[in-house]
Amino acid sequence: MANKQTQEVELKFLINKKDSEDIAGFLERLGKPTECIQIANYYFDTANKDLHQHKIGLRIRRWNDQSEQTVKMAGTQIGAMSQRPEYNVNYAGMIPKLDLFPSDIWPQTINTEALQGELREQFRIDFQRQRWLIDIGSSTIEVAIDQGAIFAEAKKINSKQVWQEPICELEAELISGSITDLLQFSEILTKEFTLEPGPLSKAQRGFMLAEKIDG
Repeated sequence: MANKQTQEVELKFLINKKDSEDIAGFLERLGKPTECIQIANYYFDTANKDLHQHKIGLRIRRWNDQSEQTVKMAGTQIGAMSQRPEYNVNYAGMIPKLDLFPSDIWPQTINTEALQGELREQFRIDFQRQRWLIDIGSSTIEVAIDQGAIFAEAKKINSKQVWQEPICELEAELISGSITDLLQFSEILTKEFTLEPGPLSKAQRGFMLAEKIDG
C-alpha cells in the first residue's frame, strides 16, 4: 500500500460565490483545466479531540471511485500561506487506520494504539472542486476553486440536529518549484480580484462548527 509524504505549501483565499465564474474564466486563460470532481471529506478524532489539540488533522477523502486517508501534521501559517507535512495512503475503509502511517511522525504524547479504538467521525465536508494547472516562472501551481458545505451532527444523545456552513474558497498549491513563484501568482490574482486570506483550514472550520453545535 503506497504511503506518500509531501510538504504541503499552499495559499488559501475566501471568495464570493458570485465572483467564482469570473475567477474561473481568468484561470482558464492562465492555465490548463483538469477534471472537475465531487469530493467528500470525513474528519476523525477522539471525543477529547486528542489530535486536534496537537493541530493534527485526520481524514478520509472519497472522489470518483477512489479513496485515501490523510494525516496533516502541525505546520506554519502566515496570512494566506500554510506549510505542513502531509501523509496520504490509498485506503477504502470507513475508519482511518493509524498504523498505515509512518510510526515516527507522531508526537511522543500520542499513543496511536490507544487512540485507534476511540476514533469517531466528527464532521464531513462535501464540495465540488474545479482545478487548473498553471506554470509560472520555473514552477507549477495547482489552483482549485472549492464550493460546498461543512456538515456537523450534534453528538448529544437523542439529538439529530445537523448544522452546515457553506464554503467557497480558492486554493493555490505549489506542486513543484519555488515559493517565490507561488507568491508572484498570488500578486497576479489579487490585482484582478478582491480576495480575503483564509487562515483557517477546512478542518479548523469544521471543528469550530462541531464545537458550536455541541456547545
